[in-house]
Amino acid sequence: MKTFKSNKMRRTNLIRIALLLASTSTIGAAHGTDNISGHGTNKVASPVPSLIPSVTPSIETRSHYKDAQGNFTDVDDPAIWVSSTDKSKSLVVTTLKKGGMDVYNLQGELLQFIAPAPAPACESSIAKCENKAGRFNNADIIYNFDFNGKKVDLVVVSDRGLDKMAIYTINENSKPLLQDVTAKTAPLIFTENQKEINESNTAYGLATAKTDKAMAFVSQNSETRVAQLEIFDNGNGTISYKNIANLDFPEKFTLPDNSSWTPCSDDDGEHPHFEGMVADAENNALFLAQEDVGIWKVKLSEPNNAEHWQLLAKVKDYGIPYTRTWDDAEQEYICQLNHEQDKGFGNESLIADAEGLTLYDGGNGKGYLLASSQGNNTIALFNRTAPYEYINSFTVGDGNIDGVNETDGMMVVNANLGKGFSQGVLVMQDGDNQPPKLSLTQSASHSKEQRESTNFKYVSWKDVAKALNLPVNTQFNRH
Repeated sequence: MKTFKSNKMRRTNLIRIALLLASTSTIGAAHGTDNISGHGTNKVASPVPSLIPSVTPSIETRSHYKDAQGNFTDVDDPAIWVSSTDKSKSLVVTTLKKGGMDVYNLQGELLQFIAPAPAPACESSIAKCENKAGRFNNADIIYNFDFNGKKVDLVVVSDRGLDKMAIYTINENSKPLLQDVTAKTAPLIFTENQKEINESNTAYGLATAKTDKAMAFVSQNSETRVAQLEIFDNGNGTISYKNIANLDFPEKFTLPDNSSWTPCSDDDGEHPHFEGMVADAENNALFLAQEDVGIWKVKLSEPNNAEHWQLLAKVKDYGIPYTRTWDDAEQEYICQLNHEQDKGFGNESLIADAEGLTLYDGGNGKGYLLASSQGNNTIALFNRTAPYEYINSFTVGDGNIDGVNETDGMMVVNANLGKGFSQGVLVMQDGDNQPPKLSLTQSASHSKEQRESTNFKYVSWKDVAKALNLPVNTQFNRH
């Protein structure tokens, strides 16, 4: 998820907008501004071609606000858990970063709120305590995990504030619905001590996978490293994990013309990191979105074997030269892409940042990889299997409730979930949530500046399949 930059930086990038519009052959309606600071460049949303199909959301969750009153809460990533006994009672677990987690039903009603862990205590000798509290970033599901002699389902969450994972059992018929079972001895993932944690290069994106063991892949903020972790029953009523391997992806790339290219960053200490990830155990694949680079596919059975790494879809700006100048006022570098020198190495349908990834199960190993093309507020579909060709894109526009913009995390399930979602549901983070439209009279009495907010939107997969003319499979596999 991206933090918001200043208005000055937005104005600085007006030059970039003009260059981008000039280089775009199909001009459509822009869907707003994409404020990006992940590992650097503030970017403005590219225009969306008018022929891209659009659907509307049917349900939204409660709003969270990015101001002091709202505890600067900025929602990020959803995980959908499908019940084995009554699919209409399935749950949507959502991360709120510093705000904790929300658990919703399929009607968008809040069922449980989980507060983040408090910051570790500082030594009394430290004058200024910089220890961070828990900060939930990404979440995923593991089904049928062996725990305490029985099969349980888990929610696994990356905690950026503590550089750990948090693990919860799902208790469908009791309260609380989610129960924290994380071992107190669970190790730090990327850091060695609290001082390193405070430098913030900690656990970031997360995806789970279940093969012969339960695993999680966790990316490191501002770095190109992804850790492979094995999750196991700790034997004392808790669950822990251990590092199996580290995947160190490149930060520099050799282009087809043999020149070298590194994505631009507004900070010398930031590298092109990952957040969106999803595992496809059925096809022995793990997909990872390196935000300013593109989507990687690795072998799930040997993910740290770089011989099998494939950059299957590059972002549109891949390989474009840029100028990088220091801004004293912002105390960071400003990146200006030179679009007139674009040699077309990237994918026109994937606009940086490449964010959330999720898989639609079409049955028999078929289906689609969905990617959040955050730079133009679209969702790009790729074939789930080689050669992973691009299929189509769609947007989520305004309907009875507002549409979806600046999407980070998202997840789709193909199960028949009952009323409204008989062919499955796509849940998406909305990074630019808008309040209901007011009448002229109401507008006059609500003259205060609008609070920036985020929430989650539920989209019927039936609507997506109809708009894109896609076949549908509702045989859900709880693997």
